[in-house]
This record gives sequence, C-alpha cells and structure tokens, in this order.
Amino acid sequence: MYAKRLSYFFIGIMFLNCSEEEFKTPSITIDTPKIEGTIISIDAVLGILRQEIASNGENAKVFFEETDNFIEGYIVSSDKAGNFYKKLIVQDKSNNPSAGIQVLIDINPLYTTYELGRKIYIKLEGVSLGIENGVPTLGIAEGNSISTIPSFYVEDIVIRSTEVVTITPLDIAIEDFTDKLLNLYVKINALQFTKNLVLENNAFTFAAEDNDKYSGERIIESCSSNNTTIVSTSTFSSFKGLKLPNNQGSFEGVLTKNFLGNAYNLVLNDPTGLVFDTESRCDPEVLECLSVSDASLTVFEEDFTNLKNKDLEDSGWINKNTTGGKLTYKIGNFGDNQYIQITGYRSKESLYEAWLITPEIDLNTVIDAGLNFDLQAGYDNGNILEVFVTNNYTEDPSATTWIKLDATISRGPLNAFSPIVSAGPISLSCLEGKIRIGYRYIGGDPRATTRYHIDNIRVTGK
Repeated sequence: MYAKRLSYFFIGIMFLNCSEEEFKTPSITIDTPKIEGTIISIDAVLGILRQEIASNGENAKVFFEETDNFIEGYIVSSDKAGNFYKKLIVQDKSNNPSAGIQVLIDINPLYTTYELGRKIYIKLEGVSLGIENGVPTLGIAEGNSISTIPSFYVEDIVIRSTEVVTITPLDIAIEDFTDKLLNLYVKINALQFTKNLVLENNAFTFAAEDNDKYSGERIIESCSSNNTTIVSTSTFSSFKGLKLPNNQGSFEGVLTKNFLGNAYNLVLNDPTGLVFDTESRCDPEVLECLSVSDASLTVFEEDFTNLKNKDLEDSGWINKNTTGGKLTYKIGNFGDNQYIQITGYRSKESLYEAWLITPEIDLNTVIDAGLNFDLQAGYDNGNILEVFVTNNYTEDPSATTWIKLDATISRGPLNAFSPIVSAGPISLSCLEGKIRIGYRYIGGDPRATTRYHIDNIRVTGK
C-alpha cells in the first residue's frame, strides 16, 4: 500500500512539472520589428492599382513579385463584436488619414492579436491587390478574385509594431463620400435613422429581421443635407438584435461598400460607435404655401386606367428601388377601377426604399396650384408612405433635394383595406417652374409592409 501511494506521489510530481513546462502562458511581449526592405505608402500602392485598372480593366490585379517593399498603417477595424470577419481595415495614419486598404486574413478572431490602433507592416512579396466588392483589397490571388492570406503565412506577411495608438476619426459628411475615402475610419455628425425604420413600437433591429440574410442594411440620413446612406450590420454580430435608436447623433466607423460594390456603406466596430444622444429629431418640415383656391385648369392628371406596367417609363414616370431590390410600384385593379399600388409583403427584402415619381409638371401656366390624389391603405403595420415635391430632379431620387408635402396618409386596418380617401388638396402655390411629385415608400419585409393604392393624381390651378 505504501509503494502504491508513493507511485501516485511521483506521478503527481511529474504531471506538475509537465504542466509547468508544456502549458505555461505564452509570452505576449512584442519585439520591435526589423523591417528589411523599403516602406512605401498605402496611397502609392493604390496608385499602382489604379494604373493597372486603367490599362487592363476593372478586374485587373497587381501581383507583387520579387520585391522588398512593405506598406505600413494602423488597424481601424475590430472583429470583437463580430461585425467584421477575417479582414483588417488598415489606414495610413492614425490622424487625418488619406488612404486605406482592406486585408483578408484566414484567422478568426483577429482582435486578440491585431487590435484597433495597432500599427502594422505588411510585406508585399507574394500577395496581390485588386478590387473586391468595390473596395481595394490585399490578399492572395485566387482565379479572378483576391482571397485570404493563409493562417500559417500571416506572421510572415503581417508584422506587428510595438505601437498602439488612439485612432482619431476623420470628420466627413455623406455628401463627401468618394472612393478615396474607402477603408478609412470616419465620423459623421447630425445623423438619424429614417423615421419609417424607428416607428414607435415597431422599430427595426440592426440585423435581426426575418429577411436579413447576411447583413442588415438600414437607411440613415443627414440632418444637415438630407442625404442618405446605409449602415450595414452583419447577422453574425453580437449586437444584431438591438433596436435602432430613434433620436439623432454621430457615427464612428469604417466607410466601405455593399456586397455588390455599387453603393457606399458604413460599418460599425461595435454599437459604441453610435452616439445618438440628441433626443430631438430633424424630420423634414412640410411645405407651407397659401391655401388652395378654386381651380379651373388641370395641368396634370393620371388615373392609370390606360397604363400598363411597361408603359410607365415611356409615359415619363420614374419607378425605382434605390436600395437595389426588385420591389417597385405596380399597376393594380379592383373591378373596373385601375390604380397604382405598392406593398412589401412577401418581397423578402429586409430593406426597401421605392420611389414613384411623376413626369415633369409645368406650373408656369397656372397660379395657386394644388395637388389632389386618392389613397387607400390596407394590411397596415406602419405609416410608411410619404409624398415630396422637387423642382430640380437629378435623375437619382437619393441625390435630389425634396420638400415634403403635408399629405394626409390614411391608415388602414390590419387585415383589410380602408375606404378610398382624398389626400388633398395640398397647396403648391409657392412653387413655380417644372416640378415632379415623388411618392416614397420605405420599409422592410415583414415588419413594415403596409399596402397602398394611389389613384386620380391631379395638379390644378387657375
């Protein structure tokens, strides 16, 4: 018995010794790196890419071979909250940056090693540069794409400096967006999520709606310019289920593009990048003209009786989904009555902004103009239709300056339709020249899908 206990004692000693030698905490000390090569700027590398694209088309790639060049920069992304995945966003300076790049790395998570504010050097030998989803991207060439740098190769390519700094965001506005600002850490003040996404008791989440497949895209608007853009949040993020704030404030995060590469997006590192601490909102004030007088002249009229969907564009109408989906206005009918309608029900689009815009209407021939139209609402889960006017349409609803009209948007029951009601008259008497009326529908399936029928649009005067 004594010998058996003695054996257990020696086994325990051996286990402790093994634990101390084999399972000790690895050193986290970072030595100052020795960069044996030439450091060039991120902007210079992007210039090389622009030259290649100019010569060989938008799918051109730069293959770095037989070079001792490095780039240096500061990490401005963090995947700690799950909103970035297997990528680092790196900009050239911690303050007032001028160029940024996306680096694809086959490691998850990255923030434990490559944290926000860490200065890094990237060895260019063996890597490639191209445009992925509209964004300059560094990684390994794979066919016609840029893929992730393999995990076993990362330490040779991405070299950490001992320097970790606080990143100062670059102050910009939505109207400043250009490709030169891609992959930079930016700050935008005086923003709010569009009213239709933060309706009382029916506010959207960041990315937890039924049809948010890979990301949730939410429209955010500027209180100073009325311009809009998209805040994109991954469905794998830890904060996807949070409700959008309904007040206004500032955004801090990365400027990038959507999956298709055709629209600018803003991406948060985590929810603290939104500081929405101003309780009041800046929703547009409605146009205030003198009251409408008796009208004897009709300058525009449409009851949709003789139109089909394919005829709208030829008749001067603009029918556009600015968020890239398929949901648009369509001709509908009930009995002998034909109208134009819209509903997001079963569209499977988590976000839509659809515009129906009239042909040009010339007010120069009348005075005291006014707008009338009939409206019917049904299957109502939010008041998500608004009416605007402009006298300077730019061929892009999102870039046009609109003035909101004081239109009465009727509410309907949950499982049926309201009666048809008149939404006018709405005075346009303080406007002149050529105008367009725009019907904007913002929502997401299934949270905000109210169906509207619009008919008998008339602009009159005397």
